[in-house]
Amino acid sequence: MRRQGKITIPPSLTPPRSMTLVEKLLAKASSNPYVQPGEVVFARVDLALSHDAVAAPVAKTFYKHYGEGAKLWDSQRVVLVADHFIQVNDIRPDKKAYLMYEQMVQFAHDQGCHLFDIVSPGEAAGICHVLLPEKGFVRPGMVIAGTDSHTCTYGALGAFSTGVGTTDMANIYALGDMWIRVPQTLVFELSGTLPPQISAKDIILFILGQIGCAGATSKVMEFRGPILAQLPFDERLTLANMAVECGAMCGLIVPDETTRNYVRSRSSDGFEEIIADSDAEYERVYQFDLSHLEPQVARPPKPDMVVPISQLEDIPITKAFIGSCTGGKLYDLAQAAEVLQGRQLADGVNLFIVPASVEIREKAEALGYLEIFEQAGAQILKSGCGACINSGLGVLAKEETGVYATNRNFKGRSGDPTGKNYLASPRTVAISAVKGKISHNLD
Repeated sequence: MRRQGKITIPPSLTPPRSMTLVEKLLAKASSNPYVQPGEVVFARVDLALSHDAVAAPVAKTFYKHYGEGAKLWDSQRVVLVADHFIQVNDIRPDKKAYLMYEQMVQFAHDQGCHLFDIVSPGEAAGICHVLLPEKGFVRPGMVIAGTDSHTCTYGALGAFSTGVGTTDMANIYALGDMWIRVPQTLVFELSGTLPPQISAKDIILFILGQIGCAGATSKVMEFRGPILAQLPFDERLTLANMAVECGAMCGLIVPDETTRNYVRSRSSDGFEEIIADSDAEYERVYQFDLSHLEPQVARPPKPDMVVPISQLEDIPITKAFIGSCTGGKLYDLAQAAEVLQGRQLADGVNLFIVPASVEIREKAEALGYLEIFEQAGAQILKSGCGACINSGLGVLAKEETGVYATNRNFKGRSGDPTGKNYLASPRTVAISAVKGKISHNLD
């Protein structure tokens, strides 16, 4: 009935009030002057993302409810990416994975939307959450929905971005908007001077250890403070990416010159920066001085079981993995290359390195990182999600222990359920691969 113009959405009745960044983004997207936490609005979506693991079920739901000849509300605002299951047959036979991939490609061709297809057998153009900013699809002020929980990554650019389910995405395909309950915002003031060799992965693991996997459920995490100015753009993506591990809908960072420079280097399209009112109300403000932060490690089987590495007992490893949307960016590979230059992997340790996109692979090669990895004995894999979701080389075998620069370590997430997966920064993973046990000391 909405598609036919028979009913319209009533406006918000929220009276004038000061608003946070996410409240302003959702007020604008829902054509309301004011909104408040707890109310439900229909927000116009600027960009919709899906990938080969979910796109086919979304298409099936879309056609079932809106007709076999239904068309996307705006094909140029929909991006489909082949990255999740394209390598699964490297470790186990899975005919359905290829079928789902084919159905996604067919839907993209039928609808004329953006498609980032496989660029060579088993190789993605990139992992979606790294690829979309890289290709200029994400800009400040946008509202973005994706059928993947790590869609929260794009908040690093000052956009509201969140994961949605299959039915929600089918409705977005039809109407171009999504219903959403306006979230509360938790502010994380990160102050001090970041110690050398400490990364964004250490910061977000530390926060996870402080607030837990449910500490920001259905809320927005907004990162602020002088620490952000010390983080290159890639590192901001890591912070926002793992907000969902805290239960958050989105990890937001207010745009600054670093953001603007990145966006302008990727897109010629204009964008509108939106900032919160100075007297906006927040549910809670956390303040962390990170001047003395040490490397952090998450024990299995949850990403919030975090300890400073000095409190970790000796953990011998046989596998190490640097990749995924949170650990395969160029900065991540640079950290690993610095460690591995002139060194060799410990006996009995396999290190897998996965550049998060073809562009990152090419840059890493030009900078000499890939040669360093090969000389150290690491295996460089094709771009894709792979072992992060138990769908490619590098997964844990029975009773095996590994340290991974990925975002989750739930039982069976990255291999056999009897395997143990510790989470750490790319630097810590590289050092551990050299030492044969989880470590941050090269001496």
